[in-house]
Amino acid sequence: MPIRNQLFGVYKLLELKSPTGNTYRPYLAETASRRRTMEVNAKNFIQGTAKNRILDIGAISETFSFKLPILVGGASVMDGRTLILDYLAAALNESSTNLPLITSASISVSSEGGATVDVEMLSDGVPSQMPFRITNRPIDSIGVGGVSQPLDPINSDRGPTRVAKFYDFRAKIGKFVYYIMEAKVVIKVNTEKKYFIAGKQTGWGDGQQFVSAAITNPLQSTSTTDGSGNLGGNNPYNFGTQFPFIGVSGITVEGSGKAAVELTDVQEDTKYDFDDYNSGPPGKYEGVNVDLTENGGEGGNNYELTWQTPGVVRTSALQAGDASEAGFALEIWDAYKSGGAGWINLFKNSSGVDVINLTKSVVKSSNFQVSTGVMTSDFEFQCWVK
Repeated sequence: MPIRNQLFGVYKLLELKSPTGNTYRPYLAETASRRRTMEVNAKNFIQGTAKNRILDIGAISETFSFKLPILVGGASVMDGRTLILDYLAAALNESSTNLPLITSASISVSSEGGATVDVEMLSDGVPSQMPFRITNRPIDSIGVGGVSQPLDPINSDRGPTRVAKFYDFRAKIGKFVYYIMEAKVVIKVNTEKKYFIAGKQTGWGDGQQFVSAAITNPLQSTSTTDGSGNLGGNNPYNFGTQFPFIGVSGITVEGSGKAAVELTDVQEDTKYDFDDYNSGPPGKYEGVNVDLTENGGEGGNNYELTWQTPGVVRTSALQAGDASEAGFALEIWDAYKSGGAGWINLFKNSSGVDVINLTKSVVKSSNFQVSTGVMTSDFEFQCWVK
């Protein structure tokens, strides 16, 4: 049989329409899928037969799913972290009308492996939007995000590329600082779809069903055009079609993690338990990443959950001992950041701006597990989003 490399995705390039215009940007994905669906349901009435004779045909939906790595080196400008920062900023922009729209993103970092990103995106299904495309552009002939030939190990501005591993990250989730084994952040962008009855205006004519250059946005932009140069292209009408209007109704951030539990007898008494505090120095509880005390520690600060007190909003940072510090932090080492190499917020973009700030958080669940292996504590947290 002949060689048919056209069948294999490794020879192709995934490109998404930029959230700020009609250009396209390539990303490196492990898997990618586009799903188009149409609502179709059988309807039975009092109709003299049990046979399905009528269909209820509704809206069209287009969704995308991607699994991407987080990378270190030249191709980091094409990884999952970059994709999240690009499209999350657009979702937070009230004036943004470009598709696709990010609806969820999950970042997972594990000490047993590397870091992965799972992303779900949404479009309205209109073919002319073309939010997603597959090309065979020569990858070594293009620049991405200001980096020339990002995948070229010899000529890239930032050198070769490798997958980011556990040693490229550092984390803090409330009182969970030591022995963190896993950390996961889940961002959800809540969306709503709306449909409207088509209008009729003088001059629109009767010869076209839904595509008409005369049908423009009533809040027409004087600076934004569609692909044909018509004003108001920032919000084309979908009247008379099965395609929805899409809006963002809220953004939430929560997460989870796993940490090893250490129990050390500091011999404060002879009860052979692990509920004591050693005043030190250094001061420490006998349990690390678990609370076995009778009162949750001084002020409840050793308790795993960020419990509240009357008239006070207690954050995980306050619980950890300093309300001015970050209660939640997930950072990556950036060798190319402005001002020199160092740790940066995982949600800081290439311009040095935090797309979202998650430093205020509460720990909402903890599951202490004892087995013949390493004792662990699974925990969940919720963040305020700035």
